[in-house]
Amino acid sequence: MKATVYTGLACIWCERVKTLLKDNNYEIEEIMVNKKILEKLQTKYDTTIRTVPQVVIDNVLVGGFQETEKLMVGAASINKV
Repeated sequence: MKATVYTGLACIWCERVKTLLKDNNYEIEEIMVNKKILEKLQTKYDTTIRTVPQVVIDNVLVGGFQETEKLMVGAASINKV
């Protein structure tokens, strides 16, 4: 399984989401966000993006850490961050 993680500099949540994905056997492609990449991502998914990380799995924009965690562990999440 593969996931693309759009990240920023010194982003703790980016590191956490990468760990979460690795723990769930995902191969990760990491892309550092810049203005051009952000514009392409927003156009492709027809949404406004204001935070990183942003995770894409199977060409579907999942969202940030919380959305990815919910996808991985469902409603039973103990993290609640």
